[in-house]
Amino acid sequence: MKLEEKRFTYKGKEYLLLPMTSQDLSEGRKLYARTFRKSVENGVILKKSLDDHMRRQGLWDDHKQEEYTNLIKKSADLEYRIKSGQFKKASELKDKALELKSVRDDISNLMAVRNSMDSVTAEGQADQEQFGFFIHCSVHFFDTRKRVFPSYDSYLDKSDTDFGRDMAGKFAEYYYGVDEDFESKLLENKILKKLNLLDGDGFLVNSDGQRVDGNGNLVDKDGARINPEGERIDINNNPLIDDDIIDSLEFEDDLPKSKKIEKPEVKKAKRKSSSKTVA
Repeated sequence: MKLEEKRFTYKGKEYLLLPMTSQDLSEGRKLYARTFRKSVENGVILKKSLDDHMRRQGLWDDHKQEEYTNLIKKSADLEYRIKSGQFKKASELKDKALELKSVRDDISNLMAVRNSMDSVTAEGQADQEQFGFFIHCSVHFFDTRKRVFPSYDSYLDKSDTDFGRDMAGKFAEYYYGVDEDFESKLLENKILKKLNLLDGDGFLVNSDGQRVDGNGNLVDKDGARINPEGERIDINNNPLIDDDIIDSLEFEDDLPKSKKIEKPEVKKAKRKSSSKTVA
């Protein structure tokens, strides 16, 4: 896929993503090769050995593989049944859309550990180095068309900052062709949107337009459960109380008091002094 220029705004400032030049791509490939070779020399595992490694570490087994396969089959079955028109009521479509959303979340959670382990392979480490180098090459200021990160090291210095991570995210969408609005195009979200159960930001809402979780409980913008008055509550619908309240609790101390055991007084024997007459 041939990349084109892409303009975007970040915190009110305009930026530009530009395709890598042939020289950039060549330097990126060289960096990949150097990193891969060094990783192999240092004993880093290869991707083809990852499955065996995860099984030895107890991070993956036949049960997890079967669970993953069953979830994939379940999601495909739900999509087929929804698209084929088996569900004739809005309530049924809502339930199946939420079920499909839950299945996708389970798949993501199951694969999170496996995907995170990819970075410990020689190929994964080489990919990360090359990816960072390409960010340095591609991200530019819109007004000057100069690189935001003048050198690869300058990107590495900022890679763990919010700015660095956000620029990496923008570049990833650009480089890998990820649609930044891909979630709205998922079948379950299309259905929920059609039923007016999804707001403009992609959050679940009830018929009154209030944000809710998958079980219909009211939630705030952070996803925490709340009561109709907007106060945060726990799973039992009790209002949340700050731990500091313990310092101001009033109570009667009726706990039994332990009696002090007095040690018997030890009387010191008086030494008798004897006087001798010296002749």
